[in-house]
Amino acid sequence: MRLKRLNNKLFKDSFVYVFADVINKAIPFVLLPVLTYYLSPEDYGVLATFSSLIGVLAIFIGLSVQGAISVNFYKLKKEELAQYVGNVVYILLISFILALIVISLLKNYLFIKLGIPYQWMLIATLMSLASFFVTINLSLWLVEQKPKYYGSFQIGETIIKFGLSLFFVIILTMSWEGRALGMFIGGLISAIASIVILYKRSYLNMSYHKEYIKDALHFGIPLVPHQLSFWLRSGAIIFILVFLVGKKETGLYNVGSQFVIPMAVLTAAFNKAWVPYLYRKLSDKPTIQVKSKIVKFTYFYFISIFILALLLTYTAPILINLILEKNFAESYKYVGYLAFAAAFQGMYFMVVNYIFYEKKTKYLAYITFVSSLVNVGLAYWFIKERGAIGAAQAYLLTAILSFLLVWFYSNKVYKMPWKII
Repeated sequence: MRLKRLNNKLFKDSFVYVFADVINKAIPFVLLPVLTYYLSPEDYGVLATFSSLIGVLAIFIGLSVQGAISVNFYKLKKEELAQYVGNVVYILLISFILALIVISLLKNYLFIKLGIPYQWMLIATLMSLASFFVTINLSLWLVEQKPKYYGSFQIGETIIKFGLSLFFVIILTMSWEGRALGMFIGGLISAIASIVILYKRSYLNMSYHKEYIKDALHFGIPLVPHQLSFWLRSGAIIFILVFLVGKKETGLYNVGSQFVIPMAVLTAAFNKAWVPYLYRKLSDKPTIQVKSKIVKFTYFYFISIFILALLLTYTAPILINLILEKNFAESYKYVGYLAFAAAFQGMYFMVVNYIFYEKKTKYLAYITFVSSLVNVGLAYWFIKERGAIGAAQAYLLTAILSFLLVWFYSNKVYKMPWKII
């Protein structure tokens, strides 16, 4: 009976997390027709660059140390954990100051290359710092198994950001700055609320502890290349697009990628539901017949998401002409490549789980990082030769390469009867 109650709780909690994630990512997509009515492709190009700058700054400001809080949640007493959180904040503040110094030294070069004014670079740096207070707060709710607080806060933050963005863009007739300002103020409100919540819940003690700082850095710094590899696949490509083809094409690429978000959310949500089932089956030492059923279902899933990608490719021009302004019509040409890249990402999820199950993640990190470097190299070459469409083509080829390498490696660490014929 106790096990049944536990399974019910896990199911309900998983549903809340997935639901919150879907709603959180659906809001930007639903509001896309509104924002594209008031913003130009060039504006979206600057916004994509601004977001990519925030992303890379977050990697070097955060140093992945916030993840150490979740790891130590069950190892430390609450009073000790509060002190640990406080020392993580010290790390974030120091790396934030260092980031400000680097930005200040490179401001002229970055402005020439990215086209983002210096004051907005400073705002991007502050936004990166602010996001970690929210992440720490959400991480604690996650390990405490409080999905309602987690989901409500996450959705609330997105609503505030977009509500403010719509106010600045529509009512005050600001351009990309209005959207960016909405993101900034909304993020700042969420960060302040997170600090207050952490303090009220006795999770914030700023007493200095050298060993906690060393432990957090020891945990986080090795993960920086892993985090950087994810940014190289998306954020770095935006920078290359801006350098080589300009803001307009970057903006069209960015808008085209928005139409793939529902598919990416769907595959990620399915994976969250699939993983517990798969791990339970694998832990029962499955027979060859059970493994064959899992493989057949996996192939059925592969075919299904390929059909979904195909449907999205052919319906994208109709949808874009129907709901977006004419100056965004060309964004449809990116959707097909990005949709099939998302399909291969969904397929990647289905095979990478065996590696996680066997805890053989060392070489997975190598595969991920090398694939990301290949993506950057291909994107630069393709964009120079073919224009902005080369970015989408490079991303698709990299997604295929990553999937095939991980599939091969997963079968090395956990044998499955993939040859069912």
